[in-house]
Amino acid sequence: MIDTVPLIASLNSENEVHLLVGTHSLNLTVNRARAIVESGAFATIVGPSKSSDVEVLRKRFAGESRVSVLENAFELQHLMTLGRPIVAKIVDRVFVSLAHEQALVMQDIYQQCVKLRIPINTSQRPEFSTFSPISTFTDPAQSGLQIAVTTNGQGCLLANRIKREIVSNLPANISQAVINMGNLRDRIINEDNTSLISGYYLNKDLQDLGYGVDEDNWDSHRLNKLVHEFGMSENEKKLKRSRWLSQIMQYYPLTQLANVSISQLADNYMNSQDKPAENSSMPPGADNSQKELVEQDGTQNSQSKVALASSLGRCRNKENGTISLVGSGPGSVSMLTLGALHEIKTADLILADKLVPETVLALIPKETETFIARKFPGNAERAQQELLEKGLAGLQEGRKVVRLKQGDPYIFGRGGEEFLFFSEHGYVPQVLPGLSSSLTATVVSKIPATQRDVADQVLICTGTGRKGALPQIPEYVVSRTTVFLMALHRSDVLIGALLKQNWDPEVPAAIIERASCPDQRITRTLLKYVPEVVNEIGSRPPGLLVVGRAVGALIDPKLLQFNDNCKYYIEEGLDSSEPQLNLAELLQTCS
Repeated sequence: MIDTVPLIASLNSENEVHLLVGTHSLNLTVNRARAIVESGAFATIVGPSKSSDVEVLRKRFAGESRVSVLENAFELQHLMTLGRPIVAKIVDRVFVSLAHEQALVMQDIYQQCVKLRIPINTSQRPEFSTFSPISTFTDPAQSGLQIAVTTNGQGCLLANRIKREIVSNLPANISQAVINMGNLRDRIINEDNTSLISGYYLNKDLQDLGYGVDEDNWDSHRLNKLVHEFGMSENEKKLKRSRWLSQIMQYYPLTQLANVSISQLADNYMNSQDKPAENSSMPPGADNSQKELVEQDGTQNSQSKVALASSLGRCRNKENGTISLVGSGPGSVSMLTLGALHEIKTADLILADKLVPETVLALIPKETETFIARKFPGNAERAQQELLEKGLAGLQEGRKVVRLKQGDPYIFGRGGEEFLFFSEHGYVPQVLPGLSSSLTATVVSKIPATQRDVADQVLICTGTGRKGALPQIPEYVVSRTTVFLMALHRSDVLIGALLKQNWDPEVPAAIIERASCPDQRITRTLLKYVPEVVNEIGSRPPGLLVVGRAVGALIDPKLLQFNDNCKYYIEEGLDSSEPQLNLAELLQTCS
């Protein structure tokens, strides 16, 4: 049982002096010295266990100025005399490789290093170590990618195997993906954000978007911060492409990151406009009388428009394209419907939401053209218009277009708007329902949305209305389970509004992120603590908020005793009982 969690860091060791004491394991010493040189540090080897080791080491590192081999026996004073002048000659790090019978020497070195605050690793002796090197994969293409795995002493062979499993499952073009993302980031900062280097607030914004070295804090709660699309501040305009790139890193499939171009981060197609483009086109094939009918009555009811569009579509001579609005469910492939799978496999063009998970996108045949919505903060309306135009163009070319949507098309997915748009242009969509995250998330989180004597009704709300406005705040009902979608990025505003409307601040609440995916996270808390909790734990989109007594109905009450010193309880990962089918298994099941 591991009582503490070690702090793992990516250390900058450039020009440091690392001391290697002993050569009991010559191969280990060679590997350590090589790794030290690759990190940009200097390796000084002292106290060889055998005189023959000196010759081997000097031959192995011949011509390498960063490796020094001293024949002297090790003395404690070496810790304070072989280092850099800038740190008073104290060495920066120590690696010990001595025989087991030299335990007293190991102990002396360890105690002196602790006094001098020198990090030390003693091979096979954790009691004489303040750090441990871990199994690491370093991308040979020098993209900057490193993957480190440790079992903290539970089995180095197992750590190596886990590392190999992770690396083998990475996309073949992962190096190009990392390099491309870095190049785009540098170009954006140089081209758009020269003032960001010196601006404190903008620098802070860049850090919140995942720029910098604090990679353990990538999932900032500010990643999806509300941006008013048609009323951006000057700072938000400067940060637009930076924000888009951050969203792409977070949401796009890894396999596609290598091919993202700077043009995909710009909205030049509407850059000069201050408002969304209006849908001025008429259904293809409409005659003048039909055009006049629509022009005379701009508020013509939707049913009439759909009927008109359907008749126009039947009168066309050319081969028609077809379109379907398909719900892909919350994320797990096991929650994808067979109808959705059929549409994915038979499409000519797929227009996907950015929130559709990579496991579902992996089902798309390689030859199928796929476009992922660019619905980044400050671009939702324009990106939606872009999707509609691409879909309409595909239809006019006679293609089968699939609009792949996360969750269910009609639950805050603009499915109704899209149905009307394509219908008005003569293409009445087929709509395939999907499992909505608003209800599946509660199931995978052990939250019974309804249960006798707990909850007798369910309400599904949005946390962000049109143009970023708050929705109409519902009244608080004790026996209701309320699900808020698209709410976590502005939880402070939403919770403040709820409390003003006399919602119970002590009612249980659950923040559910990546529902049904392997990296699912469920955070239980109280309504009044939600903004603080979101700020502390960061964001793992997509997420939703569930409020009501049902949140704690199936959970041990001892885990839900929250106060100012203990504000939340987190459950990481998906329940192992939840089926997670891979592509091969799914196709075999469906055949």
